[in-house]
Amino acid sequence: MPGAREKVALVTGGSRRIGAAISRALAKAGYEVVLTYRASGREGKSLAARIGGSAVPLDLSRPSTFGRFADRLGRKIGRLDLLVHNAAVFPRTPVSEATPAAWDAVFAVNLRGPFLLTRALLPLLRKSGGDAGVLFLGDAYAGELWPGYLPYCLSKLAVPRLAAGLRKALSPDVRVGVVRPGLVLPPDRFPAKRWERLRAGKAGRRGIRTPEGVARAVLRFARPGTYNPGTDQRSEGIR
Repeated sequence: MPGAREKVALVTGGSRRIGAAISRALAKAGYEVVLTYRASGREGKSLAARIGGSAVPLDLSRPSTFGRFADRLGRKIGRLDLLVHNAAVFPRTPVSEATPAAWDAVFAVNLRGPFLLTRALLPLLRKSGGDAGVLFLGDAYAGELWPGYLPYCLSKLAVPRLAAGLRKALSPDVRVGVVRPGLVLPPDRFPAKRWERLRAGKAGRRGIRTPEGVARAVLRFARPGTYNPGTDQRSEGIR
Protein backbone atom coordinates (compact mmCIF):
# COMPACT_ATOMS: atom_id res chain seq x y z
CA MET A 1 0.00 0.00 0.00
CA PRO A 2 1.26 3.51 -0.78
CA GLY A 3 2.18 5.86 2.03
CA ALA A 4 -0.11 8.66 3.11
CA ARG A 5 1.46 11.20 0.73
CA GLU A 6 2.77 8.88 -1.97
CA LYS A 7 0.92 8.90 -5.27
CA VAL A 8 0.46 5.87 -7.49
CA ALA A 9 0.75 5.75 -11.28
CA LEU A 10 -0.01 2.93 -13.69
CA VAL A 11 1.81 3.08 -17.03
CA THR A 12 0.69 0.60 -19.66
CA GLY A 13 3.55 -0.65 -21.78
CA GLY A 14 5.86 1.03 -19.30
CA SER A 15 8.79 -1.36 -19.63
CA ARG A 16 10.49 -0.03 -22.76
CA ARG A 17 10.85 2.81 -25.26
CA ILE A 18 8.66 5.83 -24.43
CA GLY A 19 6.92 3.93 -21.65
CA ALA A 20 10.20 3.33 -19.84
CA ALA A 21 11.03 7.06 -19.97
CA ILE A 22 7.61 7.84 -18.49
CA SER A 23 8.03 5.23 -15.76
CA ARG A 24 11.46 6.57 -14.80
CA ALA A 25 10.26 10.19 -14.73
CA LEU A 26 7.23 9.41 -12.57
CA ALA A 27 9.32 7.41 -10.12
CA LYS A 28 11.82 10.28 -9.88
CA ALA A 29 8.90 12.64 -9.21
CA GLY A 30 7.87 10.54 -6.21
CA TYR A 31 5.22 8.25 -7.65
CA GLU A 32 4.92 4.60 -6.84
CA VAL A 33 4.95 3.24 -10.39
CA VAL A 34 3.17 0.12 -11.54
CA LEU A 35 4.16 -0.64 -15.12
CA THR A 36 2.55 -3.23 -17.33
CA TYR A 37 4.08 -5.40 -20.00
CA ARG A 38 2.87 -7.99 -22.48
CA ALA A 39 5.96 -9.63 -23.97
CA SER A 40 8.82 -7.70 -22.34
CA GLY A 41 8.63 -9.19 -18.87
CA ARG A 42 12.37 -9.30 -18.29
CA GLU A 43 12.79 -5.64 -19.22
CA GLY A 44 9.77 -4.65 -17.17
CA LYS A 45 10.88 -6.42 -14.00
CA SER A 46 14.41 -5.08 -14.36
CA LEU A 47 13.19 -1.50 -14.76
CA ALA A 48 10.71 -1.84 -11.90
CA ALA A 49 13.49 -3.04 -9.60
CA ARG A 50 15.67 -0.06 -10.54
CA ILE A 51 12.96 2.55 -9.92
CA GLY A 52 11.43 0.93 -6.86
CA GLY A 53 8.17 0.08 -8.58
CA SER A 54 6.47 -3.09 -9.73
CA ALA A 55 5.84 -4.77 -13.10
CA VAL A 56 2.72 -6.75 -13.89
CA PRO A 57 1.57 -8.54 -17.06
CA LEU A 58 -1.40 -7.13 -18.96
CA ASP A 59 -2.69 -7.85 -22.46
CA LEU A 60 -4.89 -4.99 -23.65
CA SER A 61 -6.41 -7.22 -26.32
CA ARG A 62 -8.04 -9.37 -23.60
CA PRO A 63 -10.61 -7.17 -21.81
CA SER A 64 -12.08 -10.19 -20.03
CA THR A 65 -9.01 -10.04 -17.76
CA PHE A 66 -9.40 -6.38 -16.77
CA GLY A 67 -11.76 -6.99 -13.86
CA ARG A 68 -9.36 -9.44 -12.20
CA PHE A 69 -6.46 -7.11 -12.96
CA ALA A 70 -8.25 -4.20 -11.27
CA ASP A 71 -9.10 -6.33 -8.23
CA ARG A 72 -5.48 -7.44 -7.79
CA LEU A 73 -4.25 -3.89 -8.28
CA GLY A 74 -6.72 -2.60 -5.72
CA ARG A 75 -5.51 -5.08 -3.13
CA LYS A 76 -1.91 -4.08 -3.84
CA ILE A 77 -2.10 -0.27 -4.03
CA GLY A 78 -5.50 0.72 -2.66
CA ARG A 79 -6.00 3.64 -5.04
CA LEU A 80 -4.77 5.06 -8.34
CA ASP A 81 -3.79 8.68 -8.93
CA LEU A 82 -2.60 8.55 -12.54
CA LEU A 83 -3.32 6.19 -15.43
CA VAL A 84 -1.08 6.62 -18.47
CA HIS A 85 -2.24 4.83 -21.62
CA ASN A 86 1.10 4.41 -23.36
CA ALA A 87 0.88 0.86 -24.74
CA ALA A 88 0.14 0.56 -28.45
CA VAL A 89 0.83 -1.67 -31.42
CA PHE A 90 2.17 -0.34 -34.72
CA PRO A 91 2.23 -3.23 -37.20
CA ARG A 92 2.89 -2.62 -40.86
CA THR A 93 -0.47 -3.31 -42.52
CA PRO A 94 -0.64 -2.65 -46.27
CA VAL A 95 -4.16 -2.36 -47.65
CA SER A 96 -3.85 -5.81 -49.23
CA GLU A 97 -3.18 -7.29 -45.78
CA ALA A 98 -5.73 -5.28 -43.80
CA THR A 99 -8.01 -8.21 -42.96
CA PRO A 100 -10.74 -7.96 -40.32
CA ALA A 101 -8.43 -9.75 -37.90
CA ALA A 102 -5.61 -7.30 -38.61
CA TRP A 103 -7.92 -4.32 -38.03
CA ASP A 104 -9.30 -5.80 -34.83
CA ALA A 105 -5.82 -6.55 -33.47
CA VAL A 106 -4.79 -2.89 -33.79
CA PHE A 107 -8.00 -1.31 -32.52
CA ALA A 108 -8.23 -3.78 -29.63
CA VAL A 109 -4.95 -2.53 -28.16
CA ASN A 110 -4.89 1.10 -29.28
CA LEU A 111 -8.52 2.12 -28.66
CA ARG A 112 -10.87 -0.46 -27.19
CA GLY A 113 -8.43 -1.69 -24.56
CA PRO A 114 -7.63 1.74 -23.08
CA PHE A 115 -11.33 2.61 -22.85
CA LEU A 116 -12.28 -0.63 -21.14
CA LEU A 117 -9.26 -0.55 -18.83
CA THR A 118 -10.18 2.99 -17.77
CA ARG A 119 -13.69 1.78 -16.99
CA ALA A 120 -12.35 -1.13 -14.93
CA LEU A 121 -10.03 1.15 -12.94
CA LEU A 122 -12.54 3.94 -12.23
CA PRO A 123 -13.21 2.81 -8.64
CA LEU A 124 -9.48 3.07 -7.86
CA LEU A 125 -9.17 6.42 -9.64
CA ARG A 126 -12.06 7.85 -7.67
CA LYS A 127 -10.34 6.91 -4.43
CA SER A 128 -7.70 9.52 -5.25
CA GLY A 129 -9.90 12.24 -3.82
CA GLY A 130 -10.56 14.25 -6.97
CA ASP A 131 -6.95 14.59 -8.13
CA ALA A 132 -6.84 11.53 -10.39
CA GLY A 133 -5.89 11.80 -14.02
CA VAL A 134 -6.13 9.61 -17.12
CA LEU A 135 -3.70 10.48 -19.89
CA PHE A 136 -3.71 9.02 -23.40
CA LEU A 137 -0.83 9.02 -25.86
CA GLY A 138 -1.97 9.97 -29.32
CA ASP A 139 0.23 10.58 -32.36
CA ALA A 140 0.86 14.00 -33.92
CA TYR A 141 1.81 12.28 -37.18
CA ALA A 142 -1.25 9.98 -37.49
CA GLY A 143 -3.02 12.46 -39.74
CA GLU A 144 -0.45 11.77 -42.45
CA LEU A 145 -2.24 8.42 -42.96
CA TRP A 146 0.80 6.32 -43.81
CA PRO A 147 -0.36 3.89 -46.55
CA GLY A 148 1.33 0.93 -44.88
CA TYR A 149 -0.08 1.74 -41.44
CA LEU A 150 -3.69 2.82 -41.99
CA PRO A 151 -5.24 0.81 -39.12
CA TYR A 152 -2.68 2.27 -36.71
CA CYS A 153 -3.15 5.84 -37.98
CA LEU A 154 -6.93 5.66 -37.78
CA SER A 155 -6.83 4.18 -34.29
CA LYS A 156 -4.57 7.01 -33.11
CA LEU A 157 -6.71 9.67 -34.79
CA ALA A 158 -9.62 8.39 -32.69
CA VAL A 159 -7.72 8.65 -29.40
CA PRO A 160 -8.28 12.42 -28.87
CA ARG A 161 -12.01 11.96 -29.46
CA LEU A 162 -12.09 9.09 -26.98
CA ALA A 163 -10.34 11.31 -24.44
CA ALA A 164 -12.75 14.17 -25.12
CA GLY A 165 -15.72 11.89 -24.53
CA LEU A 166 -14.28 10.53 -21.30
CA ARG A 167 -13.43 14.05 -20.16
CA LYS A 168 -17.11 14.96 -20.44
CA ALA A 169 -18.24 11.75 -18.77
CA LEU A 170 -15.79 11.73 -15.85
CA SER A 171 -15.40 15.43 -15.01
CA PRO A 172 -14.92 16.74 -12.36
CA ASP A 173 -13.91 13.55 -10.53
CA VAL A 174 -11.20 12.50 -13.01
CA ARG A 175 -9.13 14.71 -15.31
CA VAL A 176 -8.55 13.37 -18.84
CA GLY A 177 -5.97 14.53 -21.36
CA VAL A 178 -3.95 13.57 -24.41
CA VAL A 179 -0.25 13.88 -25.18
CA ARG A 180 0.52 13.70 -28.90
CA PRO A 181 4.16 12.78 -29.56
CA GLY A 182 5.66 13.24 -32.98
CA LEU A 183 8.27 11.00 -34.58
CA VAL A 184 9.98 9.95 -31.36
CA LEU A 185 11.21 6.42 -32.02
CA PRO A 186 10.92 4.25 -35.15
CA PRO A 187 8.72 1.17 -35.12
CA ASP A 188 10.60 -2.10 -34.73
CA ARG A 189 12.38 -3.07 -37.97
CA PHE A 190 11.55 0.27 -39.62
CA PRO A 191 14.24 1.18 -42.21
CA ALA A 192 16.73 3.48 -40.50
CA LYS A 193 17.41 5.71 -43.53
CA ARG A 194 13.71 6.24 -44.18
CA TRP A 195 13.22 7.18 -40.53
CA GLU A 196 16.01 9.75 -40.76
CA ARG A 197 14.40 11.29 -43.84
CA LEU A 198 11.04 11.51 -42.10
CA ARG A 199 12.56 13.12 -39.04
CA ALA A 200 14.43 15.66 -41.18
CA GLY A 201 11.32 16.72 -43.11
CA LYS A 202 8.76 19.36 -42.16
CA ALA A 203 6.25 16.85 -40.82
CA GLY A 204 8.98 15.22 -38.76
CA ARG A 205 9.31 18.36 -36.68
CA ARG A 206 5.71 18.09 -35.49
CA GLY A 207 4.96 17.21 -31.86
CA ILE A 208 7.31 16.08 -29.12
CA ARG A 209 10.43 14.40 -30.51
CA THR A 210 12.13 12.60 -27.58
CA PRO A 211 11.03 10.04 -24.97
CA GLU A 212 12.17 12.44 -22.26
CA GLY A 213 10.05 15.21 -23.79
CA VAL A 214 6.99 12.97 -23.66
CA ALA A 215 7.78 12.12 -20.05
CA ARG A 216 7.97 15.83 -19.17
CA ALA A 217 4.55 16.37 -20.77
CA VAL A 218 3.16 13.54 -18.64
CA LEU A 219 4.55 15.18 -15.51
CA ARG A 220 2.97 18.51 -16.45
CA PHE A 221 -0.39 16.81 -16.78
CA ALA A 222 0.11 14.93 -13.53
CA ARG A 223 0.38 18.12 -11.46
CA PRO A 224 -3.17 19.14 -10.49
CA GLY A 225 -3.85 22.79 -11.21
CA THR A 226 -1.24 23.07 -13.97
CA TYR A 227 -3.33 21.51 -16.73
CA ASN A 228 -6.64 22.93 -17.90
CA PRO A 229 -8.47 20.63 -20.36
CA GLY A 230 -10.37 23.65 -21.64
CA THR A 231 -7.25 25.35 -23.01
CA ASP A 232 -5.23 24.52 -26.10
CA GLN A 233 -1.78 23.28 -25.10
CA ARG A 234 -0.75 21.81 -28.44
CA SER A 235 2.59 23.61 -28.27
CA GLU A 236 3.48 21.24 -25.44
CA GLY A 237 1.88 18.24 -27.09
CA ILE A 238 -0.96 18.19 -24.56
CA ARG A 239 -4.67 18.56 -25.19
